[in-house]
Amino acid sequence: MPVPVLTTPKPEDAEGWFDFLVAQQASTYAGIVPADFAERQRAYRDDWVPALAERFAELGTSRALIAKVKQQIVGIASITDAPANWEEHYGFVPSPAARQLDRLYVAKEYQGTGLADALFANVDDGRPMYLWLIDANERARRFYRRRGFTDLDEQHSASESWGHVGMHRMLRSMAR
Repeated sequence: MPVPVLTTPKPEDAEGWFDFLVAQQASTYAGIVPADFAERQRAYRDDWVPALAERFAELGTSRALIAKVKQQIVGIASITDAPANWEEHYGFVPSPAARQLDRLYVAKEYQGTGLADALFANVDDGRPMYLWLIDANERARRFYRRRGFTDLDEQHSASESWGHVGMHRMLRSMAR
């Protein structure tokens, strides 16, 4: 199996990042989210792709990585400052940390190869951070627990496009 190359995404990666993200979320949460989840998410493409391109042009304090094999995206990861706008809107403030792991997805054929470990290790800036986890995603919960994250008690229902599935935050207070 070819070894993926990890790089910082560029504005021209925005479309591929978005398409990969939607496909991986639909695959990861199949049977948990509505059957038309990917179609619902693709409705945001015209808004999100330009925003991603702008973000990738100037990451600022965010960190992002993209893993590719022969120009094909096989993994993504990003950390942003917190809280996100939606968290402020729903009153999830103050944040339990100033940083949020907002994306970490790996193509199925690369799961179990160490790619998720590499993406996480290379995007991690060592500061305390949190993430939101879909409650039914036990594989991810185990992955994050091995990296020092603990479950927090707060609960939230994801948006309608996600079928209002339950999710909660996990926190890593200190890098391990």
